[in-house]
Amino acid sequence: MSVDQPRLPEGGSLAERVAGRLSAAHAAPAVATPRQAPATLVPVPEAAPGNPPVEAFDPASAPLQINFARLQAAGFITPQSPRTSNTESVRVIKRHLLKAVFPGGQRVLAENNDNVIMVTSAMPEEGKTFISLNLAMSFCAERDLFVLLIDGDGHRQSLGVLLGATGEPGLVDILADKKLRVGDLIQRTNIRNLSFLSGGRSQANSTESLASKNFGLLMRDIAARYPDRIIIIDTPPVLASTEAVALSGCVGHTVVVVQQDRTSKRQLQRTLEMLEGARNVGCILNMVPPEESFAGYGY
Repeated sequence: MSVDQPRLPEGGSLAERVAGRLSAAHAAPAVATPRQAPATLVPVPEAAPGNPPVEAFDPASAPLQINFARLQAAGFITPQSPRTSNTESVRVIKRHLLKAVFPGGQRVLAENNDNVIMVTSAMPEEGKTFISLNLAMSFCAERDLFVLLIDGDGHRQSLGVLLGATGEPGLVDILADKKLRVGDLIQRTNIRNLSFLSGGRSQANSTESLASKNFGLLMRDIAARYPDRIIIIDTPPVLASTEAVALSGCVGHTVVVVQQDRTSKRQLQRTLEMLEGARNVGCILNMVPPEESFAGYGY
C-alpha cells in the first residue's frame, strides 16, 4: 500500500490505559485491519442548495478521475467495495462523528467549524491517510451529504498521490497568493458528492500560515459555505511536524489514529498534551486483528 500503513501500542490494551486522558463520550471505536477490501457504498445523495443537481452530474466529465480499482486493491473503501468488517468499522466511526457534527440529526449550518474533522496521528505510518480517505468514502454514501477532502499534509501529499492530484495549488497557496480563490482550487471528482482540495506546494513558513488569522477566516468560510458538507483534513503527524497543532484550533473535531502494537503510550500521551487546546479529541485504534474484533459475530 502506498499510504501511511498502520501498527501501534505495546499490548492491545493501550486504549484502556489512555482512557483516563479522554472522555468516554469522545472515544471512537476501533477500526479493523485494512487488509480486506471494504462495503458497498453507492453515493446517491439528492441535490442540495449550492451543490450541483444530481441530473446534471456526469462522472466522466469530472476534472479529477479517481481510480477505484487501484484504491480497492490497496484496501481502501470505494463505491464498488463489498461489505466487510473493515467497511463496517469505518461506518460505526462515521455514525459517531455524524451525531457529533449534526446533533439530533438536523443538517443545519454548523457553528464554530463543527463540520470540520481533522485526522492526525502521533507518528508517521500509523494509518491517518488510510482513515481519512475511508471516512470520506463512507460519508459519501450518506444521502444529502457532500464531502470536501483536504490534503493538509503538504510534506507527503499522500492523498493527492492516491487520488491522482499531485502538484496542484491548494490550501497553503491560497494564503500566499491573494489572487487565488478557494472555489477555483476545489476539484470535483467522479463521485458526485466528493470534492478534493490539495494541500498546495510545500513552503518553509507553512506552519505560520496555518496559524494565521487569515487561515482561520478561510476555514470559517469553507466550513460555513454549505450546511450539508462534511470537511475532512488529513494532517501531518503531531510529533513529526507542527502543522497539525496549528490546524487543531480551526476544526470542530480531532481524530487521532493510534496503531495497535506500534504507537507507544508515551507518544500518545505527548500527542494528547500537544492537542490539549483542541475541541472534541478522540482516538481510533487501527490495525486491530480480526480475531479481536466482533466481525465473527456478524455485527
